[in-house]
Amino acid sequence: MDSRGSVHHPPGIAPSRAYNDSMNNTYEIICPSAPEENETTTDLDRAMLLCLDLSEEFGYAEIRDAFGNIVGDYGDPSTFLV
Repeated sequence: MDSRGSVHHPPGIAPSRAYNDSMNNTYEIICPSAPEENETTTDLDRAMLLCLDLSEEFGYAEIRDAFGNIVGDYGDPSTFLV
């Protein structure tokens, strides 16, 4: 913030884009058949490894971003739809 109360953003990045990028760095690993194993992280590589591990143990897991979009999944989703 400068002396006039204005907030400065990196060149080329609009204020809304800067805000959205920081929110988009949250990933939720969801394991429908074992919800107690669900976890949240800001590291996509860690999310992918956790997702893979959970899918191997429970049949299916997915990763969603802060907006609810599926970023990745492993396994067979029909294993928890039965």
